[in-house]
Amino acid sequence: MAETSSGVTDGVRDWFANVRVDETLATMPSSVVLGFALAGVVLAVYGPAWRLAGYPVTIVHELGHVVAALTAGFRLRGVTVRGDLSGATNFWSHSTPGTLWTMWWGYPAPAVVGWALVWAATHGWARLALGILVVCLALVFLLSRSWLTVAAVLTTGVAFGLVGWYGSAWLCTVVVYAFAWLLTVGAVRGLWAVVRAHTSGRGVQQSDAYLMGRRSFVPGGVWLLTFATVIGACAWFNVASVLDALA
Repeated sequence: MAETSSGVTDGVRDWFANVRVDETLATMPSSVVLGFALAGVVLAVYGPAWRLAGYPVTIVHELGHVVAALTAGFRLRGVTVRGDLSGATNFWSHSTPGTLWTMWWGYPAPAVVGWALVWAATHGWARLALGILVVCLALVFLLSRSWLTVAAVLTTGVAFGLVGWYGSAWLCTVVVYAFAWLLTVGAVRGLWAVVRAHTSGRGVQQSDAYLMGRRSFVPGGVWLLTFATVIGACAWFNVASVLDALA
């Protein structure tokens, strides 16, 4: 029995050793690190590019709701991504704390995933990160409830799958890093949009923070502050990664 356990442990260790890549942000020229960080930022801020690049950010936003709902023990009904880059995750809820938990994880999710991807690119786990992204996208694909959602999720998943399976270590790392920045800036865009909705009153009824305020004794503005705190911390970590590369 002990020998079997040791064999499994060795197999797992070998698998992780094979999937880990030698190319990391530390091994790349600072100009490459800065260039791909800027590429992700441009995709998120340049209007025509954002109309397409925004779909993966919306998908990760909804993925945050999906994972949170599963951890709360809720039953999922479906995920929808719309042409205006908004989305919705429908679930059966049976507790207020679980509902608040599920609703909270939408806006911070892209920033948190972006932080995790920068960590992966820094420590040689870019190829593994792509594999995990594909698995998560497969979950969203099974929950898709519109043809646009299916197309967006399938396109994103196939692209990451091809890079992770066939791409070089360098390509995996830069793709993961650029996508991390797209998610991070996309999270900031989403936060800014919902803050404007709250300050102007236009469309605020669709805001997660507003709905959470209606379901709890905590005002919507406080929920917005929690979003901003997490998104800001993740963004600062990613900025620090660029500063370290340029140092």
